[in-house]
Amino acid sequence: MKIWFFLFLYIFSFGSHAVVKRHDVPNENYVLSEAPEYLVDMPDEGHGVLIKPQWIVTVAHTIFSDYTGTNLKIDSNLYKIEKVFIHPDFKKPSKSLLKGDLAPLMNFLKARSDIALIKLSNPVKCATPISLYTKANEQGKVITVFGKGATGDGITGEKLETKPLHHLNQFKNIIENTETNWLTFKFDEPPTGLPLEGIHASGDSGGASIINEQGVTYLVGLSSWQLAYGDISDFEGGLYGTVGYQVRISSYIGWISEILNGEKRI
Repeated sequence: MKIWFFLFLYIFSFGSHAVVKRHDVPNENYVLSEAPEYLVDMPDEGHGVLIKPQWIVTVAHTIFSDYTGTNLKIDSNLYKIEKVFIHPDFKKPSKSLLKGDLAPLMNFLKARSDIALIKLSNPVKCATPISLYTKANEQGKVITVFGKGATGDGITGEKLETKPLHHLNQFKNIIENTETNWLTFKFDEPPTGLPLEGIHASGDSGGASIINEQGVTYLVGLSSWQLAYGDISDFEGGLYGTVGYQVRISSYIGWISEILNGEKRI
């Protein structure tokens, strides 16, 4: 297996501009000149989301090493990571899952909890945290998703060589299903789909998926992986019809509260 393909699978974004877009819409329609203040870049790649002045939530597979003591840049200021909390139901795949039929890997990804919390040494004062969505009625809602990963379109798929450009984009989609710990949506081909229809790509992991209700912006999901079939060597990410999986924040409110409240008592 080629090394680039192994790394691509490892970050599970399966999991010149980021995100995969409609082929019939100009790239500039997706481009953002400024990131939402709650969106945080992780040390290696991917994103986290500021949910409290001293706390960031991200997908666990963006934690590539011990990040304790590592600095995160938030609005031109550096904040040191004090602790990292990875959900106990998160596991890394064995090498045997990264070859041959994709079905075992897909089942593995569905069964795990791809979420982690990062505690900063000092509270962030230059950015406002986003509120967490706690209701279980996400199905049918339009989401806006942010990312700086690989680009491409629904015909050609994502192009891994574009990932290092780190251009910020947004896309929109509709949550079609809620699967316990996951939110899912499909990358629909024109003429169906939203005007800014898209799907997350390699390097977008942990990117915020948001909704707005009654003037309040809520975090509903985190970009995690793409559903795939067949042999792993034939996989092409980001094609029309691909289903995207996002961590369902409402399913983890209890775990998040447990960690935050536990740290308060220390």
